[in-house]
Amino acid sequence: MGVAQAGGARMTTHPRTSFALLAIFTVVVSFYLVGVQPEPLVVTEAFPAGLLAGAWLFVPRRLHALFFVCAWAVSAGIYLVLDRDPLVALGWAGAAVVGSAIVAHGITRGPERRAALLTEDDLRRFIGQTFLGSLVAAGITGALASVLGNTQWWVAALGVGVAHLGTYVVLLPHFLGRPRYPGVAPLAERVVQWICTVSFTVIAFLPLDLGPSLAFGVIPFLGWAALRAPMRETLVQFLVVATTSHAMTMQGLGPFAVDPDGTVLEAEMITVMYAVWVLACGLTTIPFSLAVGVQRRESWQSRQEQARVRQLVQSATGVAIIGTDAHGHIDLFNPGAETIFGYTSEEVLGLMPSVFLTHEETERVATLLSTRPTFVDVAYELASGAVESLDVDFLRKDGSVVTLQFSMSRIYSSDGKVLGYVSTGEDVTSRVKRQQALEEALAHERLAVENLKEVDQVKDALVSGVSHELRTPITSILGYLEMLEDGGFGPLSGAQVQALGRVKGNSNRLLSLIDDLLTLSRIQDGYLAVETTRLDLRDVVSTAGHEMLPALEAAGLDFTVEVPEEPVAVVGDAERLGRVVVNLVGNAAKFTDRFGSVTVRLEVDGDDAVVAVTDTGIGIPEEEQDQLFDRFFRATSARERAIQGSGLGLAIARALVQSHGGSIEVDSQVDVGSTFRIRLPLEGTLSVLEQAGGPPLEQETAGAVRRR
Repeated sequence: MGVAQAGGARMTTHPRTSFALLAIFTVVVSFYLVGVQPEPLVVTEAFPAGLLAGAWLFVPRRLHALFFVCAWAVSAGIYLVLDRDPLVALGWAGAAVVGSAIVAHGITRGPERRAALLTEDDLRRFIGQTFLGSLVAAGITGALASVLGNTQWWVAALGVGVAHLGTYVVLLPHFLGRPRYPGVAPLAERVVQWICTVSFTVIAFLPLDLGPSLAFGVIPFLGWAALRAPMRETLVQFLVVATTSHAMTMQGLGPFAVDPDGTVLEAEMITVMYAVWVLACGLTTIPFSLAVGVQRRESWQSRQEQARVRQLVQSATGVAIIGTDAHGHIDLFNPGAETIFGYTSEEVLGLMPSVFLTHEETERVATLLSTRPTFVDVAYELASGAVESLDVDFLRKDGSVVTLQFSMSRIYSSDGKVLGYVSTGEDVTSRVKRQQALEEALAHERLAVENLKEVDQVKDALVSGVSHELRTPITSILGYLEMLEDGGFGPLSGAQVQALGRVKGNSNRLLSLIDDLLTLSRIQDGYLAVETTRLDLRDVVSTAGHEMLPALEAAGLDFTVEVPEEPVAVVGDAERLGRVVVNLVGNAAKFTDRFGSVTVRLEVDGDDAVVAVTDTGIGIPEEEQDQLFDRFFRATSARERAIQGSGLGLAIARALVQSHGGSIEVDSQVDVGSTFRIRLPLEGTLSVLEQAGGPPLEQETAGAVRRR
């Protein structure tokens, strides 16, 4: 059974035509209702205020003022045409228009500004606003009656208020949105119900002198319609009952007929009793029909939701979904669970899920959850939300083990009672195996890394030890070579001097390598001592330039050192920084062909002192530049040209520069040349050093040093 919601009464298809028809119908009904009132009654005309309120729902807000004036004028005209007193006509017409306006405005004040009977809030708003509109109309007519003195004010107020409220209950719901459902009664039952309701209404209003109590017997028949028929049909049936009873009453029939020989007060009271009877029928039928409609809508929505959930559960073939009752017996075993566990649902329904767990696995999970090693305790802990999910090993029907990412939760009723449990599990066996293999591989990798570290430490210790042991005999050899050159063991021939020179050169090269190894070892061990004194970096660069000048001139290279006129104050170790500059200049000379040039330039860049060593040598490929400062790395060009070197110079240079808080970088192009830049933080200005009592930094430089 489908259930939809109807919108408000404001029509969008041919609104002018609909409004015109409604206006004509309202005028006709008004003529009828006012015209059939028996004499001498002049107070409780059952003016169709419900139709007026429905008409208000069609009128755009911008036309409310115009409609108010027109409705008042037409209503008053009807009273005047039917020979009512002008003041009564104006007062009673105004009461109807004002009351209906209040009702129409009030029932569209909800959050969605809809005129509807769809929810309990709509019903409360409908009853509250119709009572308010009727009360206002009663107040207006009561005040006017008090002024005119043609009847008692409370009689006028009571008669008009109850009559208006009755017309609202009978007529206005037809203009409001309602739950739409086809009803549950078959056609034959509905026909019988119609016949019974109309027949009993006619019987109740026949002149049988059975009293008003018989008329209230109509209410169960209307309740029958509200329970079994659509709400629209129930409202129509109520309208038929009200119309039939009113027509018979106006003909002097039924328990509410007015005695022509009675007093005005008696006539008013009997008319009020009739309006109360109509209200009793309406305020029983409408809420009951609405409640049934809401219940059917919610029931339909619940069935739709259940169908969606059932479809989702049955279509989840990759996920095991197992449901149990409150006692833990399986009552749901979806196709995904059948696929994963190998059982059919018929095989496991009624069993406990513990059949899928070994005792060992139960103990393992209990340990993880810090609970007792029983299935009940483990299930209770999982369902309590202590963990969101857990990898659990389950037994399949064939005895194999499957690992599921498992979660469990309770199902509660609306009053908080536990109805059962639902568990979901996704097969993660492959993932767990991959994770275990990865963990094993990582463990092997860690062991290999530890072994490599140990080997590296042994190697470093060996290199350091061997270097120390080699330095002593090499120093001794160099000493004896100098004695031989000086003729300490007799005169030497030219060939012998030449041979001694080659031996001395190789010994110096070996001593330099040993010094590099020792320096690198101290740097790695953190034992390299760096003196921090205030110095002028121009002196360091100039000294290094003087030291390297003979070697570069001998190599046929144009060598230039450029320093600024102003001191460049840094804090550092002059010997270590000088070694870095010498190392970079020596590298530049080795990789620059004859007639090339090497330039050392010192300058200040912001808060840094920059020493740039530029050559016009063979350059370094871009893909090898990131490895230049690695230990023992030698560029491809150096190996191809058989240029001597240990591959330690740049690594030592970077370590020394970094120990001073600086950095070193390279910019090189093949066959164009290279530039190595050292950046060191400035210590301060000359004035600051002089005020601190430090030595003046301005010194003379000479040789191949050019001031800028």
